[in-house]
Amino acid sequence: MRILHLAIENFAGIPMRLVREERRRGHESRLITLLSPMQKYEEDIALRLPALNLPYIKQLRRLVRGSATPELLNKRHSGTVKIWKPAHFLDATLFRLRDALWMPHITKALEELGGLEAFDIIFADGGHDFTRFPKILAKTSVPIITTYYGSDMRTRGLITGVQDKAQHTFTFEHDHTLIFPQAEFLLYPYEAPEYAPLTAYRPPANNEAIRVGHAPTNRAGKGTGEILAALERLKAEFPLEIVLIEGLPHHEALQLKATCHCFIDQIGELGYGVNSIESLIMGVPTAVELMPDFEQFLEQYCGEKHPFYLCRKATLEEDLRAMLRDSSVWEMRGNQGKAWAEKHHSVRSVADVILQRATEIVRANVD
Repeated sequence: MRILHLAIENFAGIPMRLVREERRRGHESRLITLLSPMQKYEEDIALRLPALNLPYIKQLRRLVRGSATPELLNKRHSGTVKIWKPAHFLDATLFRLRDALWMPHITKALEELGGLEAFDIIFADGGHDFTRFPKILAKTSVPIITTYYGSDMRTRGLITGVQDKAQHTFTFEHDHTLIFPQAEFLLYPYEAPEYAPLTAYRPPANNEAIRVGHAPTNRAGKGTGEILAALERLKAEFPLEIVLIEGLPHHEALQLKATCHCFIDQIGELGYGVNSIESLIMGVPTAVELMPDFEQFLEQYCGEKHPFYLCRKATLEEDLRAMLRDSSVWEMRGNQGKAWAEKHHSVRSVADVILQRATEIVRANVD
């Protein structure tokens, strides 16, 4: 198949990760990213277009949008899914101006690829068109699959011109399926970077301080204050050394995480993320809060028990105490977690599902 991925940016390297796997299987797969990446990842066609998140533009948007600016909350939404629309006329004007600046670059990139109609299927990450007011994907005859991860569906909502045309929808966020049940859940496709440490996990020796890791990207969203406070209280019972991994380049963060005896990801309603997968792959026993419905869903989805220690906000100190008392089996638990993560979060296993759906859609459209 000839496959086109469109992404605002190469978010966490996921789009390019899937492109490489599709190419490995013999497909002609391309990726167009619109904005400069927040982190350095391999790119394909990176347009690096002027964005609305530049400092002076962000200030202008705050003035224009006022209280209409969406807020990212560490909560699972219920009810109906949001539909995106500009806050008001001035907000729409900003997007239309940006779209006008983008169009020459977009048109040139598509012409160099032979146009959209040269592809068999298009993946629209975040349900996004090339422009905020759909005018390119919304008009193509090529079948579209939308893919959501991060906060787009929660805070921005669906862009109807694209989503209405989509013949299938994937999401890497379980809570998306609570507000948009049509979305098919996928586990995050993880691939360890080349600079990931290769040292084997070692449990704490007798009389050695237990190194407990935590790596907040957003302290409020991770529950960092509550986690650190609970660990400080537990120092009266255990020889703990808190390893706070914060504000470091990724390669340094991974090196530090590899020195931990156990790791606490987060408490709250959104479950585990890349932080947990990284620590599991290293064989480090990992604690996180999972909502009961998601825990049940995860084990049904994977067909086996998950490897996490559960730490609930309501019983955090008690749950962490139980994990710390379990240190005699940490190496075994770590090995189980490593095998689980490698099996279920591999790029190959995720690509199996994606390409199966894509093949079915392409064949149905040809027929």
